[in-house]
Amino acid sequence: MVSNSLDKKDNFITIDKGWADGIKKDMGVACGNGVVGVVYLVSRNYSVVIPVLNSHSNISCMIKGRGYFGYLHWNGGDPGIAYVDDVPRHARFKLGMDVVTSGYSSIFPPGVLVGKILHVFNSPNGLSYRLQIKLSTDFGKLRDVCVIDNAGMDEQLEMMRAVQDSLKVKHE
Repeated sequence: MVSNSLDKKDNFITIDKGWADGIKKDMGVACGNGVVGVVYLVSRNYSVVIPVLNSHSNISCMIKGRGYFGYLHWNGGDPGIAYVDDVPRHARFKLGMDVVTSGYSSIFPPGVLVGKILHVFNSPNGLSYRLQIKLSTDFGKLRDVCVIDNAGMDEQLEMMRAVQDSLKVKHE
């Protein structure tokens, strides 16, 4: 890793691996403790990662063993705390349960640790829950990361784009 920031609304991480090393845009990035972020830009020898600690980060995750999923967001402030939005009101879970990647996107396989549930809030519209999560990754101590080559990612993305394009044509 070349650089990392924690104190901005939109933090970025630069790693010293690029397309010459097989890195591609939209690959997942993790460390030994869990999720780090997603590759955003790639040059020959470097890549820029949008970490969880960025307001544009949006990672699909779920409550481990329960299957209820939502989307991980960070609102700034404490680099150890993030939120999972859109968890259904009928979901059953307990404080302290693990939150992991859902595998519903082509970026992360299922089961990569995100953190633990600290607190539960109602969403602003009252239709879902918002979970406060203690992140498993300590971004202040982050040194080494792994880029995840989720086999089949390109094919999955191409299929999703084809579906979206076909739906646009039907609605126009």
